[in-house]
Amino acid sequence: MSTATQSAILHRSLEKTYPTALKGDGVYLLTADGRRILDGSSGAAVSSIGHGNSEVIEAICAQARQLAFAHTSFFTSDPAEELARLIMERSDGAFSKVVWLSSGSEAVESALKIARQYHVYRGEPDRVNIVGRMDSYHGNTLGALAAGNNPGRRRIYEPMLSPAFHHVSRCFYDADGKGLSEEEYEDQRINEYEAEFLRLGPHTVAAVILEPVVGATLGSVPATKNYLSRLSELCKRYGILTIFDEVMCGIGRVGTYHAWQSFGSTSPDLQTVAKGLGAGYQPLSAVLIGKTVCDTFLEHSKGPQAFLSGHTFQGHSIGCSSSLTVQKIIVRDGLVSNCQRMGEVLHATLKASLPSSFFEHGGSLRGLGLFRTVDFGKMGGAFGGPLAKEVSLKAFDLGAAVYLCSSAVDAILICPPFIITETETKELARIFVEALEAVLVKRSS
Repeated sequence: MSTATQSAILHRSLEKTYPTALKGDGVYLLTADGRRILDGSSGAAVSSIGHGNSEVIEAICAQARQLAFAHTSFFTSDPAEELARLIMERSDGAFSKVVWLSSGSEAVESALKIARQYHVYRGEPDRVNIVGRMDSYHGNTLGALAAGNNPGRRRIYEPMLSPAFHHVSRCFYDADGKGLSEEEYEDQRINEYEAEFLRLGPHTVAAVILEPVVGATLGSVPATKNYLSRLSELCKRYGILTIFDEVMCGIGRVGTYHAWQSFGSTSPDLQTVAKGLGAGYQPLSAVLIGKTVCDTFLEHSKGPQAFLSGHTFQGHSIGCSSSLTVQKIIVRDGLVSNCQRMGEVLHATLKASLPSSFFEHGGSLRGLGLFRTVDFGKMGGAFGGPLAKEVSLKAFDLGAAVYLCSSAVDAILICPPFIITETETKELARIFVEALEAVLVKRSS
């Protein structure tokens, strides 16, 4: 255990005591005080293939022995090249090239810069505006914070954020679409985008950025059926690029390799991925670049017009080797399919086990694959206030880590490793329900 005053680390919270994690074993994390915690959130939707995978560990060691680091100003490496080809093969022809980076925030920043550079190459330097959405999150650096709109995370930094970033309404049909058909709701959302483009001047808008399935800000909220395709068509009409942020929801998490594949064949111009890319074994992220943008760069990024945006550790050999092994395991072992199957088991088990008061007070379950959310709806109002934080803490005490969503919702995100078995999935659901029931008993006494 490490308290805030004892530790030399500026921890995320200075008000709690952190247990020390000693070892990872499959879907479990073992602590210094002898506890065995079921990792029901994969950290933050990171540990897709679980902990302690010997193949990945050996790949890291082998790559470190052969080549730990070679700066990408001078060299490429076999792991970086092979991993890029593998990602392309899994992407239905949507992308032409990849930029490797180290974090989701870096990937988002780079995607924004690529979008800007694309329009400059095309002779449209006035395209500086980016349109994001309310209740979204795209990273913790200043540009990524500006692109998102998670009030709690950006409030202090608001005066420092660029005025080039704008936000339209979220796409959350279940919460916001009362009295409307899904198509009518989509009409409103797409019309709002167009109104914002016209307000700004379409010739000034560089890109839109959105999560196809919103992460912890709202709790695994998927786009409506035709939202992505309709938005992409609108953007093409005005020459605006689409950026899909799949840092959290991508690389198999929702039951398809890319989250947008769950909604059809509408791929973006640029896509960010991270978390499940390296599965926590090494930090790695990427920007996936579609043909339209790639062809423009191939034509113009030369001499004094060359795109200048490098990071010291981009394309890191060990990170790419580790991730290459992770992705091969995901493909070989059919883990995206298992993610889909276990997501259905988790949903069904929770639905059958949650107390009747959960549903009576507007509680709901949502999500895709192993990217699932328990939303307490108005239940907190009947039991003394929001429930999610207390339930998540109680679940941890009982042996399962689950992820607290933002204050925009009273909800908990459940996203265990893809390798989870049916028995482990049911155990995770059991612990969660037990935690909720314990909190309700405590509050009712």
